[in-house]
Amino acid sequence: MNWFKNYIKFLDMKIKYIIAVCFMAILINSCEKDFLNLNSPSSLTLPVYFKTQDDFQSAVNGIYAGMRGWFNGANNLLIGDMHSDNARCYYNPLKRSSVYEESVADFVPDNQILSDNWNTFYSWIARTNQVLDLIDDVVIDQSAKDNLKGQALFLRAYSYWWLTRLYGEVCLHLEPIISVDQSRFPLSSEADVIAQIIDDATLASTLLKNKATQEAGRVTSGTAKMLLADVYMWEKQWSSAEAQLIPLTLEYSLMANYSDVTNPAKKNNAESIFEIQFSSQSSTYASTFLYNMFPAPFSADSLKKFTGISNPVFLPGESFYCPTPDLIASYEPGDKRFAASIKFVHDDYGILAPMCIKYLHKHALYQVTDENMPVYRYAEALLFLAEAINEQDGRLGIALGYLNQVRTRAGLANSTASTQSVLRNTILHERQVELALEGKRWFDLVRTEKVGEVISAYGAKVKAHPENYYFKYGVGPVPSAFTNITTKFNIPDLEKLYNPLID
Repeated sequence: MNWFKNYIKFLDMKIKYIIAVCFMAILINSCEKDFLNLNSPSSLTLPVYFKTQDDFQSAVNGIYAGMRGWFNGANNLLIGDMHSDNARCYYNPLKRSSVYEESVADFVPDNQILSDNWNTFYSWIARTNQVLDLIDDVVIDQSAKDNLKGQALFLRAYSYWWLTRLYGEVCLHLEPIISVDQSRFPLSSEADVIAQIIDDATLASTLLKNKATQEAGRVTSGTAKMLLADVYMWEKQWSSAEAQLIPLTLEYSLMANYSDVTNPAKKNNAESIFEIQFSSQSSTYASTFLYNMFPAPFSADSLKKFTGISNPVFLPGESFYCPTPDLIASYEPGDKRFAASIKFVHDDYGILAPMCIKYLHKHALYQVTDENMPVYRYAEALLFLAEAINEQDGRLGIALGYLNQVRTRAGLANSTASTQSVLRNTILHERQVELALEGKRWFDLVRTEKVGEVISAYGAKVKAHPENYYFKYGVGPVPSAFTNITTKFNIPDLEKLYNPLID
């Protein structure tokens, strides 16, 4: 049966490329005054579509809609936290159906999840390319054109940012695909992909509106600067990162309480640089990722107690994003962020387990939540600033100032780090707890070259004491777990099969 499943996956991929040849299927959600009030998606052929400002608005909305689906699956947390020492699967011995999540957590990546991610990012890119290919030639209001183009440029850059961090060398598509041959690209170097990301994000930062004038939920000039800073931090271009981050200190501010950051009643707040939008006003646009965080099996009565929903159900499956003992131990005594992020709850067997509650707020109906997913926020900008400045000799005191803003809100004393090396490690630790369960930890370990050190030690603990990492009843990780720790994922086999230009 495996060959048959793989063949079906191959056909599905090929059909997607053929559709791109015949016409560009755009998932469009027409935009009313409220960005979240999106109508049912539809597709139009290119000769008819993209002629008016509303056409381009709908096309850009379609890009956001595609991103919403991926983030609602909490794929950013799967890669950023479960593929690190921050989170684990909460294993249910009666329901071991979600093997690919376990494989990603145990560094035995399953090809299907990688295929899904690869295809998803390129679908975002295809939509942005369609907008960017046509928008300059259409006569519409210039301010609106700049804003729409800036959004498309940012979203293309952000898509490639995911791709190159996960896979390294990837295919660099910058124009719509209009023939089968154009769908077969050779791999571009990481340097070339990152150069394109910088070009796109830099131009986007000049075209986009700022937070004060942009419609809530859309990317802004500040979002583009934050992406540029993220890239420069990855590249260890410290002064360039600092130059992008300093303007953000004039536009954003920390929320008074850490718990306000993800409070649905305070969406797109002063700290938010970019977050993925969801709405419980319609099940179509509601978020559901919270429901993968309860330690299953989880009773209907317990679910009602924690969520307040009127239609609770028994949760029988396997749970994800369960905070590890390592993450729990990383919080200092008195850190207010712990109570806002982690709570110990009983599963249906009566076992006490830690649960991420950062996204847990009362709501009305089962799997219809109002939780947004943060992508970038100002606290991360402050920690980036502290790190970038610390890496430039002689400025330790200034770096401490930015770090301590974050620590003060957490109820902690100022850091007493007195050397560059100590402060470097302090900032990395601070990022682990401040940005816990926001999809950042894995990438921090990669860019700071800590993967071998941290994950090897972590994997040894998981294998030596699986019961401490939520394995039950004698179940443990597979023998191959943590034996092939690499910083990149493999390009999906089906992509290589279809595209002979990929070595």
